[in-house]
Amino acid sequence: MADKPMIDDKGYIDVNSALKLKDAESDAMFRELLIRESAKETASKHLAKFAGFYLTFLVCTFIFSIQFVPETSIAVVAGLITLVVTNLSTILKGIVENNDDRDDDPPKAPPQAKTKLQ
Repeated sequence: MADKPMIDDKGYIDVNSALKLKDAESDAMFRELLIRESAKETASKHLAKFAGFYLTFLVCTFIFSIQFVPETSIAVVAGLITLVVTNLSTILKGIVENNDDRDDDPPKAPPQAKTKLQ
């Protein structure tokens, strides 16, 4: 734990301990933000960074594995790889479009009250 800033005998604040305290406060605030982040937000950030790598890795692995897979099974393996790549692409598209399951319709205005003149 950081030391509290103290005033020395000359009336000056100890700058080093004040900076340590400020760093500790900043670190605590950052950790609090990470704790409050939902699993969906964390997964979205991770996939936004690494989805391209995952897709490339899967396609390269498939191309490499063709050498060792019997010809009768290549279609099955290609289908599985295609399924995974399609699902990752769909997830990435949802992240890019920032689709948070919100309605696209604007909120409706409250009904107008009728007066005696109407």
